[in-house]
Amino acid sequence: MDKVSQLSQFNRRETLVDESTLDIFYNDTKPIPLWVPSIQLKPYNQLRQIILDIETTGLDSRSDRNLSNVLLTAQEGQVTLTGFDFNLGITISCDARVEIPGAIALPAKLLQNIVSRLPVGKVTIEARTANSGLSVTIICASGQYQLRGATKDNFPSVPELDSSSTSFRVKPLLLATALRCVLFAAATEETKQVLTGVRCQFDADGIELATTDSYRLAIASISNPYAESDNIPLLCVTIPATKMQQMERVLSSTTANTVLITFDKSKGNLTIGTTQLVIRLLEGDYPQYRHLIPSQLKTTVRVERKQLVNGLDRLAVLTDKDRVVFARVNQPEQSVTLTVETADFGSGFETLEAQIAGESLEIGLNIKYLLEGLKKLDTAWVQLQMNAPTTPAIVSPVESLIPTTQVLMLIEIN
Repeated sequence: MDKVSQLSQFNRRETLVDESTLDIFYNDTKPIPLWVPSIQLKPYNQLRQIILDIETTGLDSRSDRNLSNVLLTAQEGQVTLTGFDFNLGITISCDARVEIPGAIALPAKLLQNIVSRLPVGKVTIEARTANSGLSVTIICASGQYQLRGATKDNFPSVPELDSSSTSFRVKPLLLATALRCVLFAAATEETKQVLTGVRCQFDADGIELATTDSYRLAIASISNPYAESDNIPLLCVTIPATKMQQMERVLSSTTANTVLITFDKSKGNLTIGTTQLVIRLLEGDYPQYRHLIPSQLKTTVRVERKQLVNGLDRLAVLTDKDRVVFARVNQPEQSVTLTVETADFGSGFETLEAQIAGESLEIGLNIKYLLEGLKKLDTAWVQLQMNAPTTPAIVSPVESLIPTTQVLMLIEIN
């Protein structure tokens, strides 16, 4: 056989080689052990989260440098972080292996920025006295960081509630949802401080929340499954809306089934799992808002919420500082026409199909207030009720699990 034939035969045979018979790869038959992370991984994640919660809770540190700190306390297998600005206090705990108990005040923002960027793994925190004062060393797998601290004596004490306080339980997600429905309508100007708060009424029937800035009113009501067993008395308090916004965030993210709420004459305390919030109440008489709701309404308009929001969003581009949108309710044609006219930007209109019962009329609304309220609702349909161009209009969701009422003062049409 010539060389060409031998080479051709070899090339044909190379595709028939059984690769499994070749002793090239080593096959280890031992089972691969399952990797299990260190138990210190859990405290690290908890520590990172509670520092983030403390730093973003809305504490106001502008009046005192010490208020920009958090107090870190280590004792009995726990690390506790506390922030306080004389109006809001928050305390959050997590499990840890504590070798030497103690407490030190640290810059909240700086601590959060460092801990949130550390690699996953074991984290050790050591505090010691140096010539320049107290310092803390944070040690991770890849390096270490030193922060200057202060003694706990410079940190303000979070006040405790009086012995004559009232306690009861609520469902956190229910309360958080109700808060989202009303917080937008609270006043932001300090001229009427009581209006910058959320009016909370607790009784055996449930919980009612209300906010108003004198131009609009929002009310939300929820039932409390613990009302009967906890024997809740009639209790009315006003809590700063800015602090309630942070409370809503904590309530929405918790995995706890219940929240314990306690009030005395000047403070409120919320216990949510390992988190405690202490809030100072606002003083002053909250206005009687129920009389602003008309008892009889002549015209009722039902419209798809998403279509109404999208139409108003487009028209809002053309509005000026007056932010007025005119609504023409046409009962025979079962439609609502929304119109915006400005001298500087131009004009536009949107016509929406609607279910209308009652009389036709034309009204003027603040488009910003109307949009803010509609975006806080989550139902497919909303209902607008009105009497005349000079009386308040009512906006409410259709078939909502949480009864909500929004009252808007109308703008006079020239």
